[in-house]
Amino acid sequence: AGIQDKQVPAIDTERALLAPARISQIAGYIREHFDQKTKRASTYRHDGQRLAGFNSLFACASIEAAKRYYTAFSTQQKDLPEAQRLKVGLIYSFAANEEEDDGLLGEEDFETDGLDQGSRDFLDAAIQDYNALFGTSFDTSADKFQNYYKDLSQRLKKRELDIVIVVNMFLTGFDATTLNTLWVDKNLKSHGLIQAYSRTNRILNSVKTYGNIVSFRNLEQATNDALALFGNQDAKGIVLLKPYTE
Repeated sequence: AGIQDKQVPAIDTERALLAPARISQIAGYIREHFDQKTKRASTYRHDGQRLAGFNSLFACASIEAAKRYYTAFSTQQKDLPEAQRLKVGLIYSFAANEEEDDGLLGEEDFETDGLDQGSRDFLDAAIQDYNALFGTSFDTSADKFQNYYKDLSQRLKKRELDIVIVVNMFLTGFDATTLNTLWVDKNLKSHGLIQAYSRTNRILNSVKTYGNIVSFRNLEQATNDALALFGNQDAKGIVLLKPYTE
């Protein structure tokens, strides 16, 4: 009919990526493949405890996406017995979603005052879920939020949580040997991509010899470019055990 295709602006692309059916499908995929990716059939000793498998971070593109994913997990798990539910945490604070030109991830601070009321209320409700799970009493007020961050990071390190949904928090400089998988629904590049991927690479033992990156966006070119930039040209063979397509 002679209709010309128009380039869809990026904002519409992000809106399409927030489609309820897509969010629901990805949450379902993560739940279905969680035990396999985090090696729940394998046990090991860590800090005097015997643990089964590892845990994970889920990097989202925006606060809106993080909220929708948290809701999807809650909805899909609400009728399951508690023992079968993944323990899902959520954390974000006010930070611009746009990355720097060099792909650096913005450092999120502990300022929740900049959040719009809806996002703050949502985070408070998610923290209430966390409080119910662990018998704590955190919220988004300045002091308590900082303590929530610390408590969350400790429980991540002890593998008491299965997934923590984040925007930028925990993607830079956070290390936990029990973390072996990063689920990604976020455009990463250059320095920020390496930073985020590196969260999974603290080698622990014969059970955890490498980390998994499970990406729901095509980051192949960005991954190859970042590895070429920060390693030598042959670095991808060293850093990635399998080609990106696998």
